[in-house]
Amino acid sequence: MTTTKPITADELLLMPDNGNRQELVRGELIEMPPPGKKHGEVTMGFGAALYNYSAANDYGMVGDNYGYRLESDPDTVRAPDLAWYAPGHPAELTDGYPERAPDLVVEIKSPSDSPSDVAERARMWLDFGVQEVWYGDPETTTVTRHRTGTEPEVLGEDDILDGGELLPGFSIPVWQLFRRHR
Repeated sequence: MTTTKPITADELLLMPDNGNRQELVRGELIEMPPPGKKHGEVTMGFGAALYNYSAANDYGMVGDNYGYRLESDPDTVRAPDLAWYAPGHPAELTDGYPERAPDLVVEIKSPSDSPSDVAERARMWLDFGVQEVWYGDPETTTVTRHRTGTEPEVLGEDDILDGGELLPGFSIPVWQLFRRHR
């Protein structure tokens, strides 16, 4: 029987970019293929909305595919499609992988994601301290909002996604996150 040594977060950080998204789950390398054009467009829609909010209000930071070290020895490093964190979050001062999860995670459903995959990933983020997870589904033009201690809330394209207490004053029609024109 052959056993392999778990990969560390520091080793992951130094790995060459092979075109796939790479994450660690308890020391095991997980690779995901690039998700495709529509996924990227929708990610940019969410990213632009969050960036514009943060810049206009001088409040928080948003980034894409940042890795976060969520567990150590063996290491778990996960990277959401988008992450937002409030002012004073340790990620502001961290090179490499911050050791605290972001305040908000945005994940965009990939064609290969099953409903159980989506729910499991949202639960994982909440378990590691994320306050909210927004799951965008390009096929249905919906955003599912996950928060600890509450049932997921599904917002359709005619609904307004607001930032609640986490992002005061943030508000956008759901359809605008998925496309520029109605």
